[in-house]
Amino acid sequence: MEMRVFLLLLIAVPVWALTSDQEEVKGHYQRGVESMDQSQHKQAIQAFLRCLELDASHYDARVRLAEIYLRQPMLGRAADVLHQAIEIEPDRVEARLVLAEVLATEGRFFDSRQEIQQVLLTDPDGIPADARMKVGYLLGIAGGMLPNLEEAKRQFEKVLEMNPDHVGASFQLGIVELRLGQFSEAAERFASITPHYPQHFEAQYQLGVAHLRSQDYRKAIPALKEALKIRPGSLEAKWALKLAYDRKGGYPEDLEERYRLRLFHEDFGVPPSLFTDIASRVGVAKVDGGRGSAWGDYDNDEDLDIFALGHYAPQALYRNNGDGTFTDVAVQAGLADMPGGFASLFADYDNDGDLDLYVTRDGWFGKKPNSLYRNNGDGTFDDVTASAGAGDSGSGFGAAWGDYNNDGALDLYIANGVVGDASPNVLYHNNGDGSFTNVAVQAGVADTRSAIGTAFGDYDKDGYLDLYVVNHTESNVLYHNNGDGTFTDVSERAGVASRRKGFVTFFLDYDNDADLDLFFSSMADFTDYIQSQIDGETGPDAYYSTPVLYRNNGDGTFTDVTIQAGLNKAFGSMGANFGDIDQDGYQDLYLANGGPEMGRLEPDALYHNNGDGTFTDVTASTAVIEQVGKGHGVTLADYDSDGDLDIYVPVGGAFIGDQWVNRLYRNEGNSNTWLVVKTVGTRSNRDGIGAAVTVRAGALLLYAEVSGGCGFGSTNSLPLEFGLGSNKRVDLLEIRWPSGVVQQFENLQVNQVLTVTEGEEL
Repeated sequence: MEMRVFLLLLIAVPVWALTSDQEEVKGHYQRGVESMDQSQHKQAIQAFLRCLELDASHYDARVRLAEIYLRQPMLGRAADVLHQAIEIEPDRVEARLVLAEVLATEGRFFDSRQEIQQVLLTDPDGIPADARMKVGYLLGIAGGMLPNLEEAKRQFEKVLEMNPDHVGASFQLGIVELRLGQFSEAAERFASITPHYPQHFEAQYQLGVAHLRSQDYRKAIPALKEALKIRPGSLEAKWALKLAYDRKGGYPEDLEERYRLRLFHEDFGVPPSLFTDIASRVGVAKVDGGRGSAWGDYDNDEDLDIFALGHYAPQALYRNNGDGTFTDVAVQAGLADMPGGFASLFADYDNDGDLDLYVTRDGWFGKKPNSLYRNNGDGTFDDVTASAGAGDSGSGFGAAWGDYNNDGALDLYIANGVVGDASPNVLYHNNGDGSFTNVAVQAGVADTRSAIGTAFGDYDKDGYLDLYVVNHTESNVLYHNNGDGTFTDVSERAGVASRRKGFVTFFLDYDNDADLDLFFSSMADFTDYIQSQIDGETGPDAYYSTPVLYRNNGDGTFTDVTIQAGLNKAFGSMGANFGDIDQDGYQDLYLANGGPEMGRLEPDALYHNNGDGTFTDVTASTAVIEQVGKGHGVTLADYDSDGDLDIYVPVGGAFIGDQWVNRLYRNEGNSNTWLVVKTVGTRSNRDGIGAAVTVRAGALLLYAEVSGGCGFGSTNSLPLEFGLGSNKRVDLLEIRWPSGVVQQFENLQVNQVLTVTEGEEL
């Protein structure tokens, strides 16, 4: 009865009342749009909310409200409003496109791509020009991740078919052409904009970048000067102009001050080591997009070979010929795959005496099964991923081998989810029969955050490998190994739950106090990087752009000593690693730098450990390392067996037009002495990964663990290289094996490679 009365009353509502409500809804919506255009966000939110109170089905009000929430940013609210809009009108594209923006902002690039694909499936021909602009931007531009440049290019071209004078489409098409490596086309595109829009800074700047990347410095210089006339304070334009002038011999004497960029250089004096880039000369100058690399003696001929991952070109396996040169034998070895990849890790997972290989795929580019290659012992490899059960198909990035349960068989941890697809991290338990079982959930390490870097290390010296995971834009995690097959998150208690744009990580003993400290790199904004190169340090607002160094306090906690240690510059460090490059007994740091933007060209950085808890940036004094590019999976090894560490740097960016030549820096050496320790496990895993090695030589106390992967999911040479300074004898060598066996050796000669087999005398 009550319902009938209600319906009768509803029917009795006069038409003029409905019209009045509609007018009120229209008025609130219009006020919301006007407030939004004037950046009066609070008033706009109130207007749109009032609009929705009167008409909950108002699709456009929900989309506009979500756009404001996105700007705030209140991403959760934005997503809720957009999901409601999609339920109201599932065939319209506007809400899905804003949702794609929200997801990309959250770092959920995979989910963002799914929404865009749905838009293209819903109405590929009926998408309006403004919506196409957003589709093209998200497909090819946003974040530089999961790029689909060809589809982005098609969207912008369709906008220009609709409106040939659409300056936004012309500009974005130029950006896409730049990222495709079509530098001449991009330059023409930007040059067509600037006469009609002389104050369009970005078009003028990108015109200079296009000429810079095509090595036409004669045209790059005036284009960048024009950009600086529009925006005199642009650090990016000044940086690009400096690079163009550097390639023409440096700034001319009569160059006006407003065009100059004066950088801070630390005066180190005599460089700790000199390096020569010999990659082309010795046959390892791979041209590609910069991925992981791995050193290892895969053919057991007593010299170190190197594996270099491919993304735009096949993987390469460079066999060391023993005469200082290398030959790519990937085809013969069965490793010339082309599915892309990020981490590359050599290790003998089946304890048969030869190095096997694991490769993670596909990181920023989404989900793809990883690959496990078993070494057949005859120079060839078989892909045993399926039979071994090791083909996790998350968005794998970093990874590391380690025997977490000390059963003598190497296990494997994989960092997943960097694209925000919530693919959980994986802990593969080695079953000892050639197969693996994912025990991440049972072990408590199946995190679903945006993991990118990871490393094993026994930070509390209890005999079990602990685990650190760097999450990109989310809090990092330190897992303490409980010794019973499980881990506990102790990040907050230990003081290492940093949240920033982290990248790669490793454990090292930087202060020679015989315990493992912790390092991870960060992806700084480009302007923060340039400003810190000018000032010699970051400002307080840019602190989160620096790398991070945690000193182990020896009680289960760490202290952030980044600034005190002198690591106070911002870098876009996509790769990093460590090693004693001058053999003085202290671990130095190498940062491989860059970023996805086509104009972001940075030199790598070499930090010398001063032996007093501080580091000095000696990049400029080494000269060759000042080459700009986009470094990634840097690794260190003594490839030529002369006792010092050489450096291999895969170089290249995210886009197909950003391929570079990999570099091999030969260390020219010095007079310091050294000791190389090669571990061979019997009860422990064959490689001795996880073995803790202590060396005493005079006043030096050196400590390191044999690592199964660090930095950009890459493998340094497994034998440990110890620099001994001027010492002429090794007083003590101690090895604590994962099995618990302890061996000690005294009074050893320097400048030798010492192979130590677990439980056996020398």
